[in-house]
Amino acid sequence: MLQQQTSDYHKPLLLARIALKSDKDEVALQHIEDALAQHPNNPELYFAHVEVVAKIAEQASIFSVSGYIKKLKASFIKAVDLAPGNTEYRTALIKFYINAPSMFGGDEQAALTHINELEKIAPFEAFLTRLHLLGKTGEHDEFARLIAIGQKQYAAEPRFFYTLGQVYHELDQSEEALRQFRKAATMKTATTQQEKARNHSLVLIGVLSQQLGKHHDEGEAALRQYLDEASHYYDMPDKSQVKFRLAEIAIDRSKTTVAKQLLNEVITETLSERLKKKARSALKKLARA
Repeated sequence: MLQQQTSDYHKPLLLARIALKSDKDEVALQHIEDALAQHPNNPELYFAHVEVVAKIAEQASIFSVSGYIKKLKASFIKAVDLAPGNTEYRTALIKFYINAPSMFGGDEQAALTHINELEKIAPFEAFLTRLHLLGKTGEHDEFARLIAIGQKQYAAEPRFFYTLGQVYHELDQSEEALRQFRKAATMKTATTQQEKARNHSLVLIGVLSQQLGKHHDEGEAALRQYLDEASHYYDMPDKSQVKFRLAEIAIDRSKTTVAKQLLNEVITETLSERLKKKARSALKKLARA
């Protein structure tokens, strides 16, 4: 019976993630909401609901986005209430409180309250979220103090340098962000979380090289390393999206043949109709050039 219940809840979750990859966001939402009707106390479904609603909110008009963000926040809180010991859920809620504008539910004090709760069960996770909070709130002395602690205590931890890079990236300090991502990307990993931090850093090196209009060789190499080495996880950057970014870098560098090959691979491989449309449009521009 327990196996049947687990199966019942995992199937709509899988279908929702497939629908998201295919840009069928409303279909994904329906799968999750149907599953929640059957499993109203399942924290993983509420966390998945956040993921789906966040993607819909990205495409929403300015008039409807606040409604989606209220739903998103409510599901975050529900997931944490149902699974208070889950560090992933609480960390994600903290980041929401840090990054969201106050009119959409951002709340530094709420973030701090949850950081203090997190510290009781996961001190390193709490350290990373505190680093994020201090970086975003402009408390420069405390931020510098935490960085010094991190450099001493977590010198071999890619997640520290990845998080620090994220903070600098969000503060539009791109060169400093790049330095931190470089450190994270070259470190050995022993856990899935470390592996994800390293691989996220590789992608962000590629993103920043494109945004800065320099370090192209490094950015291209980092993205290719991600394609070659990164294991598949649903919450990691989609490899077709990474190939499309590689194609954009190739176009910027007048590597037309390489760009065409990558764009054709994207069209063949991706489930996303939006990405296919972008790739076809880029191919047409290359043909006219």
